[in-house]
Amino acid sequence: MLKIAIECSYTDKFNSKDLYWTRYIMQEMFKKNNIELVRVSINKYEKKYFKEYNIYKSNWEVKTIKKPYKPDIIRNRKSTATTYKYELLKKHTIIPSQHISTISNDKYETYMFLKKYQPKTFLLSSILKNKQIQKNYNWTMILKPLRANWGRWIILINIEKLLKKEKNYKWLEELYIVQEFKDFSKWYPWIVSWNHDIRIMFAGKNIIETTLRIPKKWWFKSNIWSWGSQIDIPTKKMPPEVIKLAKKIYKEISREQNEIISIDFAYCKEEKKRYMLEINASPGTRYYQTDRKKLEKICKWLIIFFKKCLIKWCH
Repeated sequence: MLKIAIECSYTDKFNSKDLYWTRYIMQEMFKKNNIELVRVSINKYEKKYFKEYNIYKSNWEVKTIKKPYKPDIIRNRKSTATTYKYELLKKHTIIPSQHISTISNDKYETYMFLKKYQPKTFLLSSILKNKQIQKNYNWTMILKPLRANWGRWIILINIEKLLKKEKNYKWLEELYIVQEFKDFSKWYPWIVSWNHDIRIMFAGKNIIETTLRIPKKWWFKSNIWSWGSQIDIPTKKMPPEVIKLAKKIYKEISREQNEIISIDFAYCKEEKKRYMLEINASPGTRYYQTDRKKLEKICKWLIIFFKKCLIKWCH
């Protein structure tokens, strides 16, 4: 049986509830396809194995098994201690690669690798210290933390207001980026009336999910954590140029394209240009939703991906 461990970085105890019963369903689907799916932590790792592992029970609760566990593949779902984690587990096969994990974990890293696809971006420290930048880039901007935070502490602002609030960010200047605001409130084929983003998720070279994400009305943050909604759109109905662009970017940052990764886009109608917003090395699928058919579809793609990975690595 193929053993896959999802690394969760918990410290003492794995506290998790399977609120929609979907993680249990995913676990059982994998088991029927001869794959054991468990949860582990680097804080419980010793030499060549994990000292314990966790599974979900049918009553939504977690069962911790205090036995040594050595997985065939480790799925990294946490962005903390990236360099340490990949060094500690270097004898194991880890998805995603350290390169992809690092890029997705830091929005300024993302920009430096993929700036031709993103709005103009600076570190907050550069904006606050450089008078020339302040003069030349006096546009409406979005201030956001370097790391993912479910939409918190993201502010729509301009340079004048930002300078007035400078003291609020004392010693934090290297932990934020400032990005040029783009109007993503209109998009063809005009199926959304306000802000949006498109998420394209890959497993290997295959696109396994395409969704349109819409925040609450008249809100500039295009993510579902802002009380928005997520709509499944068949890949064949997506604009072909966005699919082409997604594949191009994926190939630029991962030549072998052997990752689980999502890429987010939005369209600026004023400029007639599509921007890449974010790379996510730990994208949420529809496991947190209640649509069983979509969940099963995603699981099947992931099962195929992991089995192909095993065959490739064994040879």
